[in-house]
Amino acid sequence: MTKRGGQWTALVMLLFGFFYAASGAAGNARINGETAGTARVLGGITPHHGIALDMIVRFYERISSGSGKILRVWLLSPDHFERARNHASVCADDWRTAGRILEADAAAKSGFSGMSIVEINPRLFAEEHGITIHIPLIARYFPNATVVPMVLKSNIPDMAILMLKNYMLAEMSESDMIILSMDMSHYKTPEEMAAEDERSLEVLTNLEPMKTDRIDVDARRAASLVLRLFRELGAERGVVIERADSSDVLGYRVESGTSYATIVYSVE
Repeated sequence: MTKRGGQWTALVMLLFGFFYAASGAAGNARINGETAGTARVLGGITPHHGIALDMIVRFYERISSGSGKILRVWLLSPDHFERARNHASVCADDWRTAGRILEADAAAKSGFSGMSIVEINPRLFAEEHGITIHIPLIARYFPNATVVPMVLKSNIPDMAILMLKNYMLAEMSESDMIILSMDMSHYKTPEEMAAEDERSLEVLTNLEPMKTDRIDVDARRAASLVLRLFRELGAERGVVIERADSSDVLGYRVESGTSYATIVYSVE
């Protein structure tokens, strides 16, 4: 990864250390006490805003049991700055983090074997916070894993999503993990976000990929892809671990904020 990307991952690790030390109770966030038990975790959904970093860390702590067995993490994000030139972009560069070099997986380096809907575009990723905030955490919590960082355009068609799903399913084994980097409602009051999130979480936990275009999240198409993957991998329902908004995280009311949720998907 570029020097700039390396500096960003180092900054995230510093913030990670601060939030990890400071985190305890989650303010007014809703925390679900359910556990995966003996179920195998397939992956989940987690935010990408820096102010939600302690919530993100708790997500990684939740999904990383047996993390040494995970050899590849598929990390999906929206294309926040609309820099992708194709339906999907992947990063073929390795990432320098404080703990280790997180290597790009062979699938990323091949651009998904020359699929016409996928481009290799490392320059896009240096400032894509949907990816960069997670890189140091993946390096830490999955010490034996490589990574496939991928962004999806907001207008990627269903046919392209099906092509990606089929490719990924053919590649995956029990040593793979899927993580969707996604925030929930934007620019609304806490009450408005709570109402929107109730509808969104119903779609996300019930694994309804055909309904993601109707929900208030910032990665609708990527959500459609990961829900299809989780469903075909055997998940029956997602478990909401936490739900919060800007007011919960900051400790004072924010009239135009963002909301966040962490969701875990497992199979028995």
